[in-house]
Amino acid sequence: MEAFIGRQPILTVDKELYGYELLHRSSNQNVYQGFDGTQATATVISNSYLSFGLDQLSDQKRCFINFTEDLLLVEVPTFFSSESIIVEILETVKLTDEVIAACRKLKESGYKLALDDVIEMSNYEKVIELIDIIKVDFIETSKQQRLDIIEQFNHLPITFLAEKVETLEEFEEAKELGYVLFQGYFFSKPVILTTRDIKPMPQQYVKMLEEINRPVPDISLVSELVERDLALSYKLLRLINSLGLPVKVSNIRQAIVLLGLFEVKKWIMILMLTKEINESSKVIQLSLIRSRLSERIARKIRINPSDASFIGMFSLLESILQRPISNILVDLPIEDHIKEALLDEDHSSIYAHVLKLVKAIERCNWEAVDSMLAKVNISMDDLQEDYFEAVRWANSVISTFGP
Repeated sequence: MEAFIGRQPILTVDKELYGYELLHRSSNQNVYQGFDGTQATATVISNSYLSFGLDQLSDQKRCFINFTEDLLLVEVPTFFSSESIIVEILETVKLTDEVIAACRKLKESGYKLALDDVIEMSNYEKVIELIDIIKVDFIETSKQQRLDIIEQFNHLPITFLAEKVETLEEFEEAKELGYVLFQGYFFSKPVILTTRDIKPMPQQYVKMLEEINRPVPDISLVSELVERDLALSYKLLRLINSLGLPVKVSNIRQAIVLLGLFEVKKWIMILMLTKEINESSKVIQLSLIRSRLSERIARKIRINPSDASFIGMFSLLESILQRPISNILVDLPIEDHIKEALLDEDHSSIYAHVLKLVKAIERCNWEAVDSMLAKVNISMDDLQEDYFEAVRWANSVISTFGP
């Protein structure tokens, strides 16, 4: 599958880059295909952090992201650092006391707040003291309205941004009126970025959240549930990399412990909000089979079963993401011996040997299987029993998620 995101530059008076607005896109069509705003923002957040990587999108600038009332109330903006985003309050947000309190908390934590698509300011008196940027809609306002907004609030430390600027005349007018930031088709249409991604299996997330919310969560059970979902496993590793944590891991349990259950919980909630439905994929099923079979072989030959399972699960990322495995692994903070096995199945390590054995039995290359079994002292009967158990287990996991 593909993940999409729109990115439109925001420029200064000198047409230098100030930042980007990140926009929901669900295809190569350069339009917002309107639906639930919370779901749209959740998808933007998920794609920004877990699919593309916010550092790859931002060019070291802040990114403007729209937030609905629901997302403000549950403090979703805090999933990002205050230096990386500007919180855009959508014009549809009802400025209740609870919302204003959430905005004040964000402001006190160092976040910049922007009002989006402003036409007139009568509805914003209660929140104006918290606002850093006002984005004025140049399509829906007259010249007098644009001037009135500036004159009403130019005594406050607020930056005025002219958005939906479509002509040179509008740009010159905006500068004359006192606007200092600019966004619109005159400068650039949103550029649609795309990348290959793995759809998560959200039906399992309720079980994960139930366990995480227990007074004493069972991390082993949470890890087991995450390991059944290739997409979530991959995204949690991308998250570790995005957060810049200087640590390498060799299994999903280590990743969960490193991130902490609260961090894992909030990203599961974001993925649930996107309402992404898993695409039926034999490749995902094969990844699960490889993971389970590698684990069972590892137990027999007394090597780390978690490492072997991890390698088996991630061994098809190149096919799924349609990118070279060497390129994919750059973004994953995993131990060197795991990278070596994934990069080169002919590597001398025992883990590479297990992966090569798993691939051989898939291809019914019995000559190669016999040769490799002799090296690890496993019988063909044991291997076949393990393989059929791995297939049954993978089928049960896939059927649990269902269509």
